[in-house]
Amino acid sequence: MRLNPIFLKDEISSARSFTLPVLVTLVNGSLSILVLMNLFFISRSARITGEISYVNFLRIYYIAAAAEVLLILLITPALTSASVSGERDRKTLGLLLTTQLDPWDIVTGKLMGALSTLLLLVFTSMPILATVYIYGGITWYQLFLFIFFLVTSSVFCSSIGIMVSSFFTTTAAATAVAYVMIFVSYTVMFMAVIFRDQLGIPENRIIPGIFIAFWAMSLFLLYISKRHITPHRRRKLREG
Repeated sequence: MRLNPIFLKDEISSARSFTLPVLVTLVNGSLSILVLMNLFFISRSARITGEISYVNFLRIYYIAAAAEVLLILLITPALTSASVSGERDRKTLGLLLTTQLDPWDIVTGKLMGALSTLLLLVFTSMPILATVYIYGGITWYQLFLFIFFLVTSSVFCSSIGIMVSSFFTTTAAATAVAYVMIFVSYTVMFMAVIFRDQLGIPENRIIPGIFIAFWAMSLFLLYISKRHITPHRRRKLREG
């Protein structure tokens, strides 16, 4: 199986830099400190009152899960907003388009490069979240559902970053617009979850609906990215 050359180039560059190990250390270290601080306060309260509240262990899961989602939302635009605009800044996008690479290869290569970093952060943090499973309160189904939500969020936010990057010539503008689009998208999602009864959405359909909407929008955003970076001459030849 032939690896995507854009993805292979990004992986080699990432392996030669200290950014990835530092990022993994900071993210997992922050989550570990957050969980350990909560465990410390729970044990301290147990020594004072003589009671152990298992609800507090479940609170650890919710706090760590919310922190990880927030980290994904904050990190993803920084990773993807320069994916195409950076190539324009370096005057290499035109060179890539003159090779045998299809615009889809460029878009999917940039997506795979971002996901390799994001999924590494997701799966290396799973043991931290799984500590709550020891004390009960959550099931393996809930844990795997949250992992799938993180993967979906990674794909969706990466698609936004790549799409915005294909339209803007400067990385700063692309990053700012990507943050705004992600903030608006997740605000709408949380409002739909909170007011699902008023909107007439059944509880058993809200989560599958969110997943389907996010994956559909991700494919649409990637198609727009591919469409925008395709040279007009090549586009007319394909359509003709």
